[in-house]
Amino acid sequence: MSDIRAILALQPKRIDFRGASVELRRPSALDLIEALGVSKDAPERLYVWFVLRHLMQDGRPVFASMDEVLAANGPLVVELGREIERLYEEGRD
Repeated sequence: MSDIRAILALQPKRIDFRGASVELRRPSALDLIEALGVSKDAPERLYVWFVLRHLMQDGRPVFASMDEVLAANGPLVVELGREIERLYEEGRD
């Protein structure tokens, strides 16, 4: 069972990513709406958008723009995007 309080309170989630602890911001209802728009208008950039929007360090976004994420290591962006996508499914268990 997920920690429903943490999910509803949008508490950041720490995950182990390739041996490093990374902070992911949980999605709000607004994030969900915007993600649906990105998936409709530019589905090839959805994981890039996920990383831009949800990857945090010390409570602040790691990247400032889509271009910065696009310049990062592609396979790692996809892998992180998949991890972030799981946050959109939290609470369904």
